Amino acid sequence: MEAAPSWPLLEDRHTADRDDDGQEEGSEASPELTEQVRAVCEPHYTAVTGTSSAQWDKELSRELVGMALRTVRLADREAYPKALEQYLVHNRARLEKLWRIYGPAGVFPRGVYHLVEQPESFVLCERIDNAPMWLKGVWSRECESETPLERLQEAWLYGTSESDGR
Repeated sequence: MEAAPSWPLLEDRHTADRDDDGQEEGSEASPELTEQVRAVCEPHYTAVTGTSSAQWDKELSRELVGMALRTVRLADREAYPKALEQYLVHNRARLEKLWRIYGPAGVFPRGVYHLVEQPESFVLCERIDNAPMWLKGVWSRECESETPLERLQEAWLYGTSESDGR
């Protein structure tokens, strides 16, 4: 006779979703981590787009990075900036294609894909690849419209693949 599976009690699972400081999964990231992630995105974005930080909305930048970081597991947050750096290096060609097609000089009217015009679009692309449902849930709770994220997700997943012929 097989033993019944041992399922964790609800209380056990809830406490497992907290770190040693009592911080819960999906909680706000520290300002330091937010700035580290912005610092990772910005040089990659500058290299891909040729734009400078003087042109970026810094408050929107912090909000978008903060939202994306809510979808990074607590256990992974310390290593996340390095993992993001590797992701951006690995996906450089796709990021260039995203800018070329969906950026302000692309084939769509300016503003349609306005998230592409912010350096944080790069961290959002990483989250679209690695935590899409979690990102969508956080976005729908914190933003008035889901359209900007849906457009970025569509562009990233379907408009930058190697099989789309562009």
